[in-house]
Order: sequence, then structure tokens, then C-alpha cells
Amino acid sequence: MFPHSETDKGFQRYSKKLGLSCELITDKLAIPFTIHSADIILCPYQLGFLSIRTEIKTENDRQFSQALEFATLFRSLDSNSTNEKSLKVVCDGIKFEKVEQFLFQYLFPDFPKFFYRGKRNGSYFETLPFFEDSRMFVQSLIGFKEGEALNEVDAFRASDLNGLNKEGKPYVSSNNLLFIRNYLNENGYARWAPNTLYVFEEHCFACVTNEQSKLFASLAGSFYGQYYYALLLNLFYKVMLLKLSNEYSAIVVEKDREKVEEMIHSINSFTANYFFLEMASQSQGREILFKLRKMFGIDGLYQDVRNTLNTLYRRQEESSNQTANTLLLILTLYTVVGGIFGMNLVIEDLKGGVDWKKVLSYSIFQYIALFVTFSGLIIAATLGIASMVKWKRNLNKRKKWYDN
Repeated sequence: MFPHSETDKGFQRYSKKLGLSCELITDKLAIPFTIHSADIILCPYQLGFLSIRTEIKTENDRQFSQALEFATLFRSLDSNSTNEKSLKVVCDGIKFEKVEQFLFQYLFPDFPKFFYRGKRNGSYFETLPFFEDSRMFVQSLIGFKEGEALNEVDAFRASDLNGLNKEGKPYVSSNNLLFIRNYLNENGYARWAPNTLYVFEEHCFACVTNEQSKLFASLAGSFYGQYYYALLLNLFYKVMLLKLSNEYSAIVVEKDREKVEEMIHSINSFTANYFFLEMASQSQGREILFKLRKMFGIDGLYQDVRNTLNTLYRRQEESSNQTANTLLLILTLYTVVGGIFGMNLVIEDLKGGVDWKKVLSYSIFQYIALFVTFSGLIIAATLGIASMVKWKRNLNKRKKWYDN
């Protein structure tokens, strides 16, 4: 995933240690938190991720609920979408009314300069389906006290980010225990139960555990190591596949032939270089990776893109056949007409020094033969030059697509 050179294929990760002590404040509570570090991960195909590592430590009897409430509020870039009008993030004595302001005005003030905000023909700068607008994905490791019992409701709340209700009390979005059990059977990974349980959701990947401190450190290493990379890959897959689907819906196949070729190249390049089934050596790593793949619906999206590729190939083949048929018709007409006249009516007059005065005395058939002769030469030269220009342009286009 992470090559040693910036010119090699893969993801480019840039990390920065921050160590910032901050506080998230609402009308109901104030939650201190620490931002340890941040990663900017540049991916192929003009995609990228910003990853922020935070830690919450609370010392009251509702610390689990407060941690989930923090995740719910902090993941929302715009506080208006959470109905939490009084939300503030305080860092170094500076107050920010929205998480988005905190991120892009304080933590990463230069980051938005690299966003492309202009418009290009056929470009797609809208929201992607199946993603929540203006909300971050949450990967959460929640450690209970050693030996403290983990129950199904806690695991469900961790995956669904059920924090506090309007009264400030612990909240759960379902009161049906059978539903919760079925949900965990479908979306959970209980290899290390009852002490550790992983739960997968489209907006959250959570691990709840009550392991002792030594095992917890090893667990954290895996959770923010190989499992974090598995999450990044599947998020990349989903965004990329949705991007390809949206690009296909935006093109007019009959007119945008160059875009069709570029899209075929992008799909084939993505499949050959990045889309792999076997990406983890250990069984638990493979199982979690496939759980994430299933949760994001990667296989269905990929099949849709493969169907798109087959459609593009058929359309391209039909267009090529139509062009070839047109060219064949032209050549056939010239061959037939040339065969009828035998190309002998004017050929003799074009040998040696041409006497153009004879042209004035030509019959209508000789004029037709003269037109066929010169137009045929012009068309042949034009087709030859056009083929060379197209060949050179295709080389430049493919080099540009590869570089991008």
C-alpha cells in the first residue's frame, strides 16, 4: 500500500504528530479530548483521505455514553445537521462553532487550497450516493475496565453511535433484544468473544473490549495497524467504484468517445493494479477485510462497474464498426467507379507535362474520372495523415492517463 518512493504506485501517507488538548462543549456536557496525530493519505485517481486520531478519557459513570456522543458530534462537520446548535470546539483558547471550521481553519489551514473548486465539462463535484454528507467515518476502540462485563446492547450502541438523548441520559436506538442479537450476528465478528467484539457499520467500525492492559496494547496495534489499512482499502474501493459509476452516468457515449476510452482505461487500470481479493496473510485479517468488503457492498459495486465496462466495450465496438463500414463504403465506391472508367480517360493526359487546356474540352465522363482521381488521392493522403495524428495523440493521452 505504501511504497518507498513517491513516484511508485500506491498510497502516499504524510503523518504529523500534534498532541493537542481540546474540548468539545454542548449545552449538556463538556468532553475533553486529545488529538494525537493526523494522516493525509493521497490515493490514485485524484482521491484522498484525512485521518485524525483522537483519544477521550472521562472520569464519570457515563464515560461510555459520552465517548459515543463525542463520536456522533465530532464526525459531523456541520453542527446544523446534528441539531446541536450550541456545539463548540475549543483549542488553545480559540472557539470554533463547527468542526469543519476547527479542521480547516486551525488544524489544516492550507489544506483547502488543494481542493479543486472550479468546473470542467463533464466533471462530477456533487455528493456520492450511499455516503452521508459532511460526516466522517468513525473507527473506534473502546476499552472497558478489565473484567467488566460486555453485553450485546453495548456492542450495538458502539456500532450505531448511540450516545446521549436530549435529557443527557444513555440512549439506544432499539429496544428489541432479538433485533440486536440478529444485527450482531450479521454485522459482528466474535472470534475473541466475550472479551473482545468487532462490529461493522457503514459509518463506523468499532471494537469493544475488556482485555487487560498488556493485551489491550497488542489489540490497539492491530486495530490501528492492519485493520486500519483494510478499512482504508475498502473505503478507497467504495469511493472509486461510485466515482466510476457516476462518471458513466454523466457521459454521452455517442459523443464523448475520448471520455469512453479514458473510462475504459481507468476501470482496467484500477482492476489490474489495486482491486485484489487476497490482501492479508493471517486468517483474522482476511476475515475482517471481507467483513468490511461485505458491509460496504464492494462486490455489488464492482459487478456494476464490470457491467459498465462491458457496455462501453460494446458501444466502442459498434462505433468502430460503423466507422469502418463508412470507410469501406467510400473505398468501395471509388473502386467501383474507377473500375467502370478503367481510369484511362484522363490518365494519359496527366503523364509528363500536363496540358491543362485539354481539361476545357473534356466530356462529362472525363470530368467525373478527373474528380475521382484527385479526390481519391486527397482522401488517401488525408486518411494517412489523420491516422498518424490520431496515433500520436493516443500515445500522449495514454501517457497522461497513466501519469494521473
